[in-house]
Amino acid sequence: MFLLSILLNVLFLIAGIFAIQKMGGIQHLIYKIQNRGLAGTYMHRINLFEVLPEKDSSIVFLGDSITAQCEWSEMFDNSNIINRGIPGDATDGVLKRLSNILKNNPQKIFLMIGVNDLFFHDLPHIIENYRKIVTRINNESPQTKLFIQSVLPINNNVKETTLDNKTIIDLNNELQNIASINDLTYIDLYSLFIDENKNLNASY
Repeated sequence: MFLLSILLNVLFLIAGIFAIQKMGGIQHLIYKIQNRGLAGTYMHRINLFEVLPEKDSSIVFLGDSITAQCEWSEMFDNSNIINRGIPGDATDGVLKRLSNILKNNPQKIFLMIGVNDLFFHDLPHIIENYRKIVTRINNESPQTKLFIQSVLPINNNVKETTLDNKTIIDLNNELQNIASINDLTYIDLYSLFIDENKNLNASY
């Protein structure tokens, strides 16, 4: 009976590990727990974007919470700018909602995405998704001018994360390479936000 109990516990443990791996691994699970309130926000933003009036030839700011948390049209005094940022989004999410963005033939897209991916995906996965995003924009809306923005630095002294700036620099180098290969404009915001210690300036 004792051995049977141990065997069942081992089987449950193996099943649990397998389930966690299917969901993206332990880092993905930790990220989901820490950001469990984002699911409702994500769906709210998706539903909102679907009912907003269609606007041709707009300038789209596309990304995660860094994009979502600013009124870009007011910041640049341009009513043609629309915000399509969603807190917690990643490259997989952008790919899933790209059709809804491209159907209105945007004039420009300013893309900043990828930092959330780093919590649960390796660089090859993120870069492959970026290539898919670029390809789809070129194929589905060839007149759209795409601007790839760098991922911003972090500062673990202000807010501790499992990320490091070396990984972000590696990602940004890959993004710059994608932009160069596809004759796109790469915007290096990373360098503008670092302090003397090469971390995100604490004032931000």
